[in-house]
Amino acid sequence: MSSIRKFTSLKTRIAIVGATLVLLSIVVITATSLVLARGKMRDILGAEQYATLTGAAAYIDRDIDGRKVLLQSIAEEIPADVIADTSRAQQFISSRTGLREAFSNVIAIDPSGNIIASVNAIKSGDTVNVSERDYFRDTVSYHEGVVSAPFKSKLTGKPVVLMTQPVIDASGRLRFILAGSLDLSSTRIFGQLQALHPGKTGYIWLLAGDGTIILHPDTNRILRRVDREQGGATESTANALGGFEGWTQGMTKSGVEALLTYRRTRTNDWIIASVYPVNEAFEPFDQVRGQAFATALAVAVFAGVMGWLGVARLLRPLSALQRHVANLSDDSGDIEAFNVQRQDEFGNLSRAFFEVSKKRASAEAALEMLAMTDPLTGLSNRRMFDSAMILAYARAERSKGMLAVAYIDIDHFKAINDSLGHAAGDLVLIEFARRLRSAVRITDTVVRIAGDEFTVIFETFTDHSDSDALGRKIVDAMASPMTIERHELQVGASIGICAGLTESIPMADFILRADAALYRSKQNGRGCYFVDMTDTVSRRVVA
Repeated sequence: MSSIRKFTSLKTRIAIVGATLVLLSIVVITATSLVLARGKMRDILGAEQYATLTGAAAYIDRDIDGRKVLLQSIAEEIPADVIADTSRAQQFISSRTGLREAFSNVIAIDPSGNIIASVNAIKSGDTVNVSERDYFRDTVSYHEGVVSAPFKSKLTGKPVVLMTQPVIDASGRLRFILAGSLDLSSTRIFGQLQALHPGKTGYIWLLAGDGTIILHPDTNRILRRVDREQGGATESTANALGGFEGWTQGMTKSGVEALLTYRRTRTNDWIIASVYPVNEAFEPFDQVRGQAFATALAVAVFAGVMGWLGVARLLRPLSALQRHVANLSDDSGDIEAFNVQRQDEFGNLSRAFFEVSKKRASAEAALEMLAMTDPLTGLSNRRMFDSAMILAYARAERSKGMLAVAYIDIDHFKAINDSLGHAAGDLVLIEFARRLRSAVRITDTVVRIAGDEFTVIFETFTDHSDSDALGRKIVDAMASPMTIERHELQVGASIGICAGLTESIPMADFILRADAALYRSKQNGRGCYFVDMTDTVSRRVVA
């Protein structure tokens, strides 16, 4: 009986030891698997954030390039008498509505560094000199436009970035510098970037290559150097300033553990960064942790090897997610791959990525649309005109069809601005754009070039008389008075049209002849249109 008891006791101890070993193996295997799964999920989130910042950096590059092109085109349009007499610079920049829409302020600086004109008024008697600024010295030295480092404006006291464009006279002498500033505290400038912030508490921030903070949710940190703040730059930010691009896990300035991602812009060597707190990033994973342990217990009878196989099977959806994110980063994937029908935790996680990716795609599409749209009138802008003209000309060449380009100016628009103010002038531009859009076909491309200058690209017309009809429709559309702030205004338009077969004229000459036709229309008394046919005798038709 004693031997039986001992044997029974031994079996019990063996069973207990065996059960304990199995339990320990389950704990070790499950814990190891969860660590691996967490690492894979971190890789997916890091790749997702880097892909998002890559798109945001491309948007910043396009936006800065567009503003630089606008400033350059405005500088090229400055009349010779304004270049010769810099006292007229204030009158000129005040008349350019496009500058006020693209920049927080626009100034003119003489060769001594004195600000001689500003869209935003300078206090009477004030003299502001910026000769010590690096952007002024670089522009004077190289006779080329620059994008400044962020600094505090002497005029507004706000943090700004400034773009310059030198204005040179016919003899090659610098007459003055045209400069447009971007208010870093205004959400209108970089507000679209915040739509890309990760999660609920994550954020996007921006700093210059020297470590100066350009954009940050904590506005008190803007214009500070990260290496000169208390405690210096964090390790990840210091690495980014040294050239690192990608994502890592580390501590923020406030002591929060987060996924930290960095990407440089192309045009001005800025660094765009995102902060995604780890607690929020891994919240979906933490929610399924208990269920993962239950699953591991269910397969414990298959011992360690089968447990590993089961965990490997569970990790397949995460591997698929990682592949989808990698494909999306390489522009070879489709976000629909995340929209799976699985009804388990991984299915929920995949669909969560689907929603995040849709949000990112929507934000990128909105940013792209903003880059091609005039913000005041809703028409296409100059950048859109350049690409649309190339495509329209190519289609006309292939089909051997006719093409027409109309250049349109609002008659006496400066007088409206001077008498009623710029706010009323903006309302005139909006109503003029609406009438112009309704006067042409839905397939025609209507563009606001700058200020009161518009253009229309007409395609697929077959008769020379159609060009006269185009001009007549636009003139007629402007015939009835506009009611602007209780004032009835008779707003006319001068129109120049170049039309005909593209095979007889290069595209650049097509545009130049349309501009010349506009000048002929103004010479003939305004309120009319002038048609220049590329394959017949030019003629004027008075409205």
